[in-house]
Amino acid sequence: MLPTFMNRRDLAILAGGLFLLGLGVIRVLLLSASDTRQISVEAVIIKSIPIKSGASIEQEEFWTPPVGVFVVGWSPEAGAPSALPELHLLAGTTSIFSSRPTSLENLSPTFLPSGTGFLVRKGERLRLQLRVRNSGPDGETHGARVLLYFHPADWR
Repeated sequence: MLPTFMNRRDLAILAGGLFLLGLGVIRVLLLSASDTRQISVEAVIIKSIPIKSGASIEQEEFWTPPVGVFVVGWSPEAGAPSALPELHLLAGTTSIFSSRPTSLENLSPTFLPSGTGFLVRKGERLRLQLRVRNSGPDGETHGARVLLYFHPADWR
């Protein structure tokens, strides 16, 4: 027997609401940690060196992952935007990411599309390359810094 303040429609709405609430609670409780990828971040740094007026310099630094990984993004920072720096992340002759900032504001993290990544096997090296052309007075290259975002290739 229904209470006097409830009719069948109210009871159906209450039952539907409780069903949806229960479904939501079950869904939250059953979330599996294996469905998410744990992203790691490592920095690669190219140190600043002196540069003469009118000179061009190419510097490189290497990074070897501890295990096979998928590189999914980077966050570059070139120290001397007025020197027209070019920053490249390369695997052999393949360019994964490139940046030619004209100011510090143009540098922002870049990620590959969801569900993709560039495979770097254990033992392979990535090369961070900085090219600087100094059109001003003698000075420093101010180097470059890159954060690499990656996750293990065998994450499942």
